[in-house]
Amino acid sequence: MKETNIDRTLDLIRSEWHDRTAKVRPWSNRRGSAVLIPLIKKNDEWHLLFEVRALDLDAQPGEVCFPGGRIEPGETPVEAAVRETMEELLVAKDQIEVLAPLDALPGPGGPSIWPVLGILSDYENTWSDEEVDHTFSVPVSYFLETEPEIYETLQVTIPCEDFPFEKIPGGRDYPWKKRHYTVLFYTDTDPLIWGITAKIIRLVLEDVKTLLE
Repeated sequence: MKETNIDRTLDLIRSEWHDRTAKVRPWSNRRGSAVLIPLIKKNDEWHLLFEVRALDLDAQPGEVCFPGGRIEPGETPVEAAVRETMEELLVAKDQIEVLAPLDALPGPGGPSIWPVLGILSDYENTWSDEEVDHTFSVPVSYFLETEPEIYETLQVTIPCEDFPFEKIPGGRDYPWKKRHYTVLFYTDTDPLIWGITAKIIRLVLEDVKTLLE
């Protein structure tokens, strides 16, 4: 790039980016995912609705999660969360009231996860057998009254075999940093709610408490 073009680019950055809102980018070239945090009313009490993933899935079979999945090209996180919820729970779009998109957080595998808070109306315990084994709900009051157990893990970098070790100081002995990652557990629920799903719940509650202060 010529010097004059660099100067013009810097002027453009000053004028166009000065007040831009920073956003979270995925840690890899994979697209992020979005999940809906569905609130449902049961016996005049608000519950959070969860899925148990189908037992024959390749990824995370039998684990507890919120409805959601990969954000497709051209989709917003809200659109992806609504679409995936419709597909997984066999509900109509007009049954989903989006309350608010929430801040993204890094997933344990890298790409960002975008939670969306919403209300699911007239849910009749339906789901797609291809993706969901069953659903269950837990009163919101439980999460307001219960602190999750918190544990630490270490994530290590293991380069692929074609990684160009010869280009970096130390080669194969390069001292890769270990990343601390907290894992949360709500141990009183059955099935167990843990991991990224538990972390999303905790972060949402923290945001709501801040809103009410």
